Amino acid sequence: MVVAPECVSAPATPATPAAGAESGPRPEAPTSKWSLGSAGFTILVMGAAVVSHLPGLDRQLFDSDEAAIATLGNVAARGGVLYRDAIDRKPPLAPLLYAASFIVTGTRDLRPLHLLLALGIGGGALVLAAEARRIAGARAGWWAAGLLVAGAVSARPAAAQAANYSQLALLPACGAIVAARRGTARSAVVGGVLLGLAVLTRQTWVLGLPAAMLAAWMTGERRPSRPALLALATAATIGAVALVVPFGAFFRWTFTANASVLQMSQSVHVAQRAWFSLSLFAVGHIAVVWLAVRRGFHRADLDLWLWLAAGVASVAMGLRFFDHYWFQVLPPLCLLAALGIARTSHPERLLLAALVAWAAISGWEAAWTAPGFTHDWSPIVATIRAHTGPSDRITVWGSVPELYWLSGRAPGGAIVITDFVVGRTAGRANGPQRLADATPGALDGYLTSLYRSPPKLFLDTSTAGIRSYGHYPTTLVPPVAQFLHRYYREIGTTQRVAVYLLRTRPPPTAPRPTCVVQPAKGLVCGRTGGVAKKGRT
Repeated sequence: MVVAPECVSAPATPATPAAGAESGPRPEAPTSKWSLGSAGFTILVMGAAVVSHLPGLDRQLFDSDEAAIATLGNVAARGGVLYRDAIDRKPPLAPLLYAASFIVTGTRDLRPLHLLLALGIGGGALVLAAEARRIAGARAGWWAAGLLVAGAVSARPAAAQAANYSQLALLPACGAIVAARRGTARSAVVGGVLLGLAVLTRQTWVLGLPAAMLAAWMTGERRPSRPALLALATAATIGAVALVVPFGAFFRWTFTANASVLQMSQSVHVAQRAWFSLSLFAVGHIAVVWLAVRRGFHRADLDLWLWLAAGVASVAMGLRFFDHYWFQVLPPLCLLAALGIARTSHPERLLLAALVAWAAISGWEAAWTAPGFTHDWSPIVATIRAHTGPSDRITVWGSVPELYWLSGRAPGGAIVITDFVVGRTAGRANGPQRLADATPGALDGYLTSLYRSPPKLFLDTSTAGIRSYGHYPTTLVPPVAQFLHRYYREIGTTQRVAVYLLRTRPPPTAPRPTCVVQPAKGLVCGRTGGVAKKGRT
């Protein structure tokens, strides 16, 4: 957390908007300012961001998403293609950042990614600070930076410290919010590019496009060309992903394959989970919420409120309410809060600073001793390494991507977690009924990959009941059970996980089941005359 002391210096001169432009409210009454130069400000903010993420520089894994991203990154670092050789229902930029880190460091260490995350949050804080200072003076700039740095760690460790999709999207998202408000054609293009990068990191940032277009229009002399340029730049940036991954597969897995996740009719305990998630966020961010309310409504802030509404919508989508979903709310909320600091008295600011510090320090301390994801998988990793080489594939039936990351093996079947095959998702009762929520085409692609490139080992975590997979044995999906029975032999169990070793490869003409889930009949499978052509998933 960074809070401005009560030192006095010459008032900062705000940027003058172009004639007719509405670039935000004019600076409010002069307040006490820092005399620290921009270099010192930058060093202090970036230093605070790194210190707030020191727990992430001490340990590796904070949640399973990190292991899943690392699995994707490991495949990409070895020349594999995302959405073909390794598949998740997420955008590609985070796995590509992981791949770049693995290539540069020559390891699969996650701590460089945690450092990159800290620097990204610090960079986002500097961007918000520049906008707040332009509008409301230096004090607002300091509070904008401090609120984002502190707010990013005022959460449970799995959300606050993990180099995850939501967290890594903060820097380009902050840049998009600020650039869209600058009113020029160039800034509209820059804002669109940055928003596209945010979408390629966390797809729900696409909900911010109306807010970005509104900002470009409001500050760009209400010229239709400004929002049009921004939208075009956003689309072009997203489309440019076709240079590195198959665009059709990317679009399907990132956007259209998420329909079952967004269905709300099967969710359970919605009110309790929503209240818990909201309460947890509110307690950790009470100061920033209070300051945003103190800011009140200004017409020039309309885009920020729309950004905020898009963030809240992203939290509620699918009724799953994960902690890290709230990161999309933070940038507009912190900027609004910083603009509201001028309405507070000195005692009130001291109290708010104490609340911000308490929440940040509490989250920081908890991260050092976070109990989650510290399970010792070394026995099963030793089994994997004893029966496979670095170039061999393994398949993990279940949701334990840590085994791919720890062993360094690529996923057989391409899909990183088999939740997409059985329909398992958070917030819904486990059981065979979840097959109706399976990602369309996931099972067919999974079987295609298994038959085309059968893994050396197949590990069935349902026998250990890990992460509710006792409800999803391989027998629930007969084509998978048949594949195991015909081509593998069980060689024992390790940590209660059943381990199967490939005994014979499927012949090129082996009939491969083609399965679909029908509402009335459940899983219905037919047979093809042979293995699908190479490259198809």
